[in-house]
Amino acid sequence: MQKIIEKLGLSRKDGIIVVLVFAVLGVSFSIFNALSVVTARAWDIQWGYYAILLTFVVMLVGFVFNAKDFICRLRNHLPSKWSLIVLSALLVFFSVFAVNHIGNTHRVLSDETSWESMGLQMYFAHTGGICNEGLWEGEVLDCKAEVNNFKGKALGFIYSLVFQIAEPGRDTALAVNFPLFLLSLIAFFLALSVWFKNEWLALAATAFLGGMPIYLLQSRSASTEVLYIALLTLLMAWYALVPSKNVHWKHFLVVVPLLGFFAQTRQETVFAFIPFALFYWRYFREEFYRLPLFVLSVVAVSWPSINTMAAYRGYDFQGGEHAAHSIDNFIFNVKSNINVMLNFDPDPAFGGVLKNPFYSTFTILLLFSTAWLLLRLIVNRRYVRGAILGFFFSLQIFVILFNVSGTFEIDINQRYVLVALPLFAMIMALGLKDFLDTVVFPGKHDKACYITVGVAVLLSVGLAIHHVKSFDSNMLYYKNKLLVEEDYLNTYLAKFPEKSIFIYARPWQMLASRHSSFSERTFMNWTTDDFSRWMQWSHGNIYLVRGQDGYGNVDRSSRVVGFKTTDQIETILEGYKLKRVLQENRLFGYPLTVHQILAKKGVSMFAQNLSIGEVVNGTVEVGKLFQNTISYDVFLNDSLWVHDSLAKPLDTLSLTGAKVGLQRVKFAFYTPDAETVYVFRDFFKEDRSVALLTSLPLASKTQAWGEPQIGKSVEQHVMKLDGEPFSYGFGSHASSNLAFDMPRNFGMFHATIGLDDESACGDGVEFSVVGDGRELFRSKKLYSRDRENIAVSVAGVKRLELVAIEGENKDCDHADWANAWFSAGAI
Repeated sequence: MQKIIEKLGLSRKDGIIVVLVFAVLGVSFSIFNALSVVTARAWDIQWGYYAILLTFVVMLVGFVFNAKDFICRLRNHLPSKWSLIVLSALLVFFSVFAVNHIGNTHRVLSDETSWESMGLQMYFAHTGGICNEGLWEGEVLDCKAEVNNFKGKALGFIYSLVFQIAEPGRDTALAVNFPLFLLSLIAFFLALSVWFKNEWLALAATAFLGGMPIYLLQSRSASTEVLYIALLTLLMAWYALVPSKNVHWKHFLVVVPLLGFFAQTRQETVFAFIPFALFYWRYFREEFYRLPLFVLSVVAVSWPSINTMAAYRGYDFQGGEHAAHSIDNFIFNVKSNINVMLNFDPDPAFGGVLKNPFYSTFTILLLFSTAWLLLRLIVNRRYVRGAILGFFFSLQIFVILFNVSGTFEIDINQRYVLVALPLFAMIMALGLKDFLDTVVFPGKHDKACYITVGVAVLLSVGLAIHHVKSFDSNMLYYKNKLLVEEDYLNTYLAKFPEKSIFIYARPWQMLASRHSSFSERTFMNWTTDDFSRWMQWSHGNIYLVRGQDGYGNVDRSSRVVGFKTTDQIETILEGYKLKRVLQENRLFGYPLTVHQILAKKGVSMFAQNLSIGEVVNGTVEVGKLFQNTISYDVFLNDSLWVHDSLAKPLDTLSLTGAKVGLQRVKFAFYTPDAETVYVFRDFFKEDRSVALLTSLPLASKTQAWGEPQIGKSVEQHVMKLDGEPFSYGFGSHASSNLAFDMPRNFGMFHATIGLDDESACGDGVEFSVVGDGRELFRSKKLYSRDRENIAVSVAGVKRLELVAIEGENKDCDHADWANAWFSAGAI
């Protein structure tokens, strides 16, 4: 090792620094590698918001702590009045042009609405996931299903801050990006005016960056890439104002959290961090601990992004016939992307509108400037330091190009180019100026700079005006029918009753637009009881929306497969009575339909128009949506509690005299059509002497398939045993062993055990309760529709294990430990 260090021209201290840095990275990678997908996803939701909130607080402290120094440095590097006038004129032009010719709308629907939904969840629940399904209760979103998101959290967090002062939702989120666009141009200009030591050359690069049509379009959307550029340019400005010879530890109170936010814009961004360390190499070499501490700090603030990679490790997002990452992808993507960026052929079907948001002139200038600067680097050894930093920064670009979806032939993925736009703008301005300075006007440096800025401003302004029709037509994105569908639905659904529920393929999108929504699959899993409850809540306003995702099949040959809900929608259409309220055939190339869901076929109208709430503080609301008076019995733990009749639309039943512990309530409604409708509710009455099994943390677990689920079956449905739903306990899968450390001494363990109704093909499971290594109970082999209520003595037990033992195979052995709880003694 010492010989290698000496050959590289490094000192002994440098060697220690390198070893410590690799040690930090090695330990971080070990933690990353050891982190299970389940743990990573749970951490992502539970702590993701607080992690980025802490990073934000540190950043604010850093800015306050460095404010005086920053203002002083800014004054010392303030550009001239004339360059600021030209910059202001450019900003005014871009603003006026964008407001008048670029629609403020989504352009990458699934991603943008997922960030909006994440922002809503951060704002209302302070968690780090996406609210996938939920209900709008007035001005509050009640999330019913939160899921992980493999995207970064930075933009969602920004939305959660903006929602503090503006109405939470889509329209507010769409207003965020344009101020970030303007901020990025100012920071970019400031950084380059210092680095280039020429404000006019910096102005040229800024004009190129702001004038790129894809950046202009995304500035009027909700895409994270605009925040990416804003954070990158802020980092550039900070690094420019604080060079290596002047840096102090306090400056890293800004740098480190900024890098943390930067890491959480796109998952590939962490691969771009090397130049941010190399830039301060002189400072880091002075003390052996500085660079390792910097790396450790950056890893810490970037952990939500790293954790997300662990959460989706091994997950094939595309799922099609192409490899997720490969050299073939890289070659194909480079060729196809250059071809798309050359953009020679306008779309004749739409009056010559640009097919893609790229100017051919810009792309040609970029290719020429890149070739020229490479020639200068090789022949004249010019720009070596910048080339090294640029190469390491571009590692993230290489990662994107290795991905199967890194091709611009996928229209929504053309936004990926934004990660490279600041670099492209620098290359275009510097390459053009250097060529003019070297070949056309040798030795006339100022003239070359003035011509460069003139060309940049004329091209950026002139091409925007020349292609104004393309901007008015929302170039490229006008072909995306999902975007048109969203805009149409936002207008159309606004007139529906306030508490309407929409069943839709993209429920998170509906939530961002402030509509209550569930997915088709969730709706299909609703019991009659669930359907009745939501019909009561919505006053009968449940609607099935069938859009583009509801037609056709998944294209497995595509580089981005996507998803379809055709089968689920067809099942719903067959299983429910509906009334069509919309069929729009002309605008989309497919019929956009909205059906009001009236009733469930094959089920008593009385059954599906009863509504029984959850037990809250010993009371439960009982309601109906029909005129008839019906009688009913209430059984508490199989004993008759009360006989009553329901005449009013809504009544309240008291259960305050119930014992402590887990109680099961069965309602038996005797309907006029001679049917008896059964509805079940479980509730837990707290006391020191009792505890739910789910209140104990899992000490260890092994399971042959899937993950244990709290309060749901292993497939995350309502636990059902022989047709009856259960609210508490664990859904598992044989063979499995769930171990719990007992927090105190209990007398009895109670549960209802059996194979969940979703596992009709299982060949039987035995259930065993083990205390401190000794088997306390073993059931007979239970098959589908078998269930057993158990009460097992666990007095003195320190560690309890719940074991599900498979039969000849594990297929469909979905083992439920339903309504599992502890009591002080026999009940």
